Amino acid sequence: MVKPPVLAGSSSRRKLAGASLALSLTFALAISGGTLANAASARSAGSHGAPAFDGSAAGGKVIVVLKQQQAGMNLRTQAKQRIAAAHGVQAPIVASIRSHGGTGVTQLTAPDAVAATVSAAEVAQLRDNPAVAEIVPNVMVQVSQVHTETARPVAPKVVGTAARPGGNGPPGYGRSPATIAPLRTHVIPARCPSTPVQEPEAVADIHASNGNPNAPDEANSIATGQGVIIANMGMNELAGDPDLQRADGSHVVIDAPNYTADDGNDETFEDAASVGAQGLIVYQYSKALPFSNVSPGCTFTIKGDAPGASLVDLSEIDTPILAASQILAGIDNAVTTVHADVISESFGTNSTPGDRFGQLLADADNAAVAAGVTVVESSGDSGPQGTMITAADDPNVIAAGGVDNLHIVALNDGYHSYVSNNMAAQSSGGVAPTGKVVDLVASDWFGGETDCAPLINGCPDDYPIEAAAGTSEASPLIAGAAADVIQAYRDTHNGASPTPVMIKDILTGTATNIDAPADEQGAGLLDVYAAVKAAQQMPGTTYAGADDAPGLIASPSQLDVSGNGGSVSDQSVSLYNAGSRATTVTGRYRWIGGQFPISPVVTENVSAPNPSLPVPVAGATAATTITFNVPPHLSRLDADMIWPDPTNSNVLEFVLFNPQGAVVQESYDDGTPGQAGSAPNMQHAEVTDPTPGLWTARFLWGGIDDYVELPPAAPGTYTGSMSFRVYGQYFHTAPAIAPVTIAARSSVSIPLQLFLPVQPGDSSESVQLSASNGAADSVPIALRTLIPSDGGSFQTQIIGTSARDIGQINTYEIDVPAGQPDLDVSLHATDASADNEFTYYLVNPSGTVVATASTPQTVNGQAVGDAELTAASPTAGQWQIYVVLDLTVSGNEFNQTVYGDVTDGAGG
Repeated sequence: MVKPPVLAGSSSRRKLAGASLALSLTFALAISGGTLANAASARSAGSHGAPAFDGSAAGGKVIVVLKQQQAGMNLRTQAKQRIAAAHGVQAPIVASIRSHGGTGVTQLTAPDAVAATVSAAEVAQLRDNPAVAEIVPNVMVQVSQVHTETARPVAPKVVGTAARPGGNGPPGYGRSPATIAPLRTHVIPARCPSTPVQEPEAVADIHASNGNPNAPDEANSIATGQGVIIANMGMNELAGDPDLQRADGSHVVIDAPNYTADDGNDETFEDAASVGAQGLIVYQYSKALPFSNVSPGCTFTIKGDAPGASLVDLSEIDTPILAASQILAGIDNAVTTVHADVISESFGTNSTPGDRFGQLLADADNAAVAAGVTVVESSGDSGPQGTMITAADDPNVIAAGGVDNLHIVALNDGYHSYVSNNMAAQSSGGVAPTGKVVDLVASDWFGGETDCAPLINGCPDDYPIEAAAGTSEASPLIAGAAADVIQAYRDTHNGASPTPVMIKDILTGTATNIDAPADEQGAGLLDVYAAVKAAQQMPGTTYAGADDAPGLIASPSQLDVSGNGGSVSDQSVSLYNAGSRATTVTGRYRWIGGQFPISPVVTENVSAPNPSLPVPVAGATAATTITFNVPPHLSRLDADMIWPDPTNSNVLEFVLFNPQGAVVQESYDDGTPGQAGSAPNMQHAEVTDPTPGLWTARFLWGGIDDYVELPPAAPGTYTGSMSFRVYGQYFHTAPAIAPVTIAARSSVSIPLQLFLPVQPGDSSESVQLSASNGAADSVPIALRTLIPSDGGSFQTQIIGTSARDIGQINTYEIDVPAGQPDLDVSLHATDASADNEFTYYLVNPSGTVVATASTPQTVNGQAVGDAELTAASPTAGQWQIYVVLDLTVSGNEFNQTVYGDVTDGAGG
């Protein structure tokens, strides 16, 4: 595959190999060897010049990608020239398509391609055209996740809640307006406040605003995104939403064809409200949470983190599923015509190899970034085990991970207090196949209330409110923060705009370290106030105000390094002192240590309560509540639950409470109760810096995402065993740099020595930088140790799956020398259960899948976990091996290992 352009300040070291569409409607990949084998054979076919991937040789809706791309012309400043050049090259292709009966022609600029519906005969002719690079399916992409009111079993409503650790919550409302500190305990007040609370609480967590106009250290007192344009899917269809109308009568959504439209879907409403809601309309918690015990007198407003910004529609088509060409055309339009400053994306492609849409999206995003547009993409909702989606794994894009905000959960379920800003259980993380980790995080799991429209596309049926959830909320929050940064920079730099690289560096450099592993939190939790203050003091500033929040900005914002085991890689980062006084900086490397048990494994029988009894709003009890002790000074708590349901159709969850009775964490999976093969039989959740003392774990029957607007989930049918364990981890540190003094508003380059682990595979660490003026920065580092070029073994530890899109992905690389007779990879999965499926890929240096295999396989009537990947006469260069847990596990063990061994066919 073609390596994406690397922009100034980027730390990319890899091609975007293995881009793949996960959420395809017409080409939903079961990750079958046959589909990928077709792709591989298409590339190597001798009968035609250009490959036709994934069944596109049969005709239908396809995208014809041209060899000649116009990457040398800026998509914004040279838009007319680039469009004209692209259309000139495309003209013979378009003429051929139309002359042979092709329909639905769409001409794309970045990438330079033509989409159309064509016959198989026309595909064959196009493949012989020397101007054509490849032909790929114009797949359907799910750009938003829509839930429905009938999606899960409905249980009888119960007024009030069941007994919980710390007692039942009072009929309060949520919290008092206050500056939010990460991991601080919040208490649900006993009475409603006299004024409405500002939602979503996530906006307060990131220091944008908190409902108190006189509160200090809130970003919107400095910048609201005024004059900045953000492109997002589905904005036109909610241009008339009351919360998107300003007090002066102007509209948040601009360039809309109909300003009475108020019929988007639940995700587009969430995106728009997180950025641009105005906070002028008062809502009732009791109606937004209809199954809770909240008083009708408790009220709230909704305000986004960039209420002065303007929103435009990215695709101008409001549907949760779009053709790939519609997405690419939307990005073209946002850059060339609308002149968006920021693009927020929440449509995902997993990073398994074999499909081409991910690469096309990367090409479009990279062209936008090169034109000065900041692109933010949600990391995905598949868990922390290497599942970042392909758009987010582009080094030029800001990858948005997610943290919990349990305010709405506590309010709905009756808990008296809660702790927010732990990593959300579903937030995708780990090291991506491209070598990147998440850039930073914002609220994800129920970050607060946002707008919706009754009876419209997944919204609740009786009130225009929903609770936001998923990294698809984190992405617009970070996009809104980018808008605030752009305004603050323009206001102090004579109207000039910061580059996308600078915006990313500012947002990551001012993020708050939340003590999560580097491959989960990236740089940490978004802090919009610190970011806009740093933007005011970047080079060339005219700012002469108070220096109350100095920043320390590292560039590049993360380091991605590969090499042989035990080797040392010399790297460096530039540190900018965004303050008006000199400061002295020190730094230490930090990495998470191994797991160790802190309590015995508990095994219980799962049961369901009497079906004639009402189900508590928090969920029906599935197993006996347990307690466990957490020792002092623990850095991280890892909790896991498994249940060996052979049908994979029952959803269980656990909820953790600290010694003070506050709800701290919830597990998650994307299974559908009653749907065979959808539930993972495993859940995993983590807690940062857990309070020492006696903790409580409750085990409940779960539903689809447990949306708080819906009735509590009815219990399932599973009656077997459930096992639960709790492990701990400590962070370790080592000196990284000697103290260095940086002058005011100046930069220095600091050298770093990074040590590659001996064992092949991926790991992560960070450099924790601290300045004497109080500024700090956490620079994530992704490390990939290569398999020795003469062969060797590797091990994949399976840590979890949320059963969303993909279970777990691990990538290994080997530099194959010239002249090697063949490349052989032997794999062994220790669990050969039918619901414990793995797929393995061997990818050559150009990004082509040359071999696939899967386990379990049946040999002599027995299920075995053995598989082989082979390539004859392998091309010299860097090859990749993918180990992919498909979706579910058997639930028979907490840990399982896939063993791999690579030989070179010459005795290696």
